[in-house]
Amino acid sequence: MNTSRIFDQLGRLPRSQRLLLFGLVYTIIIGVYLGLLYLPAETRISDLRDEETSLNEQKVQLEQRIRDKERYEAELQTLMSDLKEALKELPNDREIPGLLKAISGMGKKAGLDIEKFQPLKEERLDYVAEVPVALQVSGSYHEVALFFDHLSNMNRIVYVRDLEMGSPSLVGGKVRLKVSGNAVTFRFLSDNEVQVDKKKKKKRGGKR
Repeated sequence: MNTSRIFDQLGRLPRSQRLLLFGLVYTIIIGVYLGLLYLPAETRISDLRDEETSLNEQKVQLEQRIRDKERYEAELQTLMSDLKEALKELPNDREIPGLLKAISGMGKKAGLDIEKFQPLKEERLDYVAEVPVALQVSGSYHEVALFFDHLSNMNRIVYVRDLEMGSPSLVGGKVRLKVSGNAVTFRFLSDNEVQVDKKKKKKRGGKR
């Protein structure tokens, strides 16, 4: 291709045609640049920015999960510690007789007359059993209050329900009351007892 001849022919063209031709060539060059270089690069940059944003969001989420994990682990440790303390307040099967004897002794120590102290049938829950004792005592208001205060300060879980107070009488210059109710404590069921109860519940469910 004779370059000088081409430029010579271009030089003979009218000025308006030359400008139009130069504009067309310039447009083609710009189009090629945009199509082959700029736009793909811009698209790639945009994709990388989106990826960076996504990675930053994942990083924030991961950091939050790590903080949550540490918080949950700390809460779990606290709950486990609370559970251990709670377990100390639930007597086992062998401790029940001694615990009931201690409750009876508290009533006598407070000055009450123990008129009735009768262990009742246990009521099993999922993992513990309620151990109720029907009691009836008589004494002054102060003696009754002292007895309940001793119960509340025991290192075992004991509470009184179905409490009834009445029949006041004057004895030796003091007003004495009759108090009846149920003192209730709990004990943990053994693994064998839990399994037996589950089997019973399963059988009852199958009969329906």
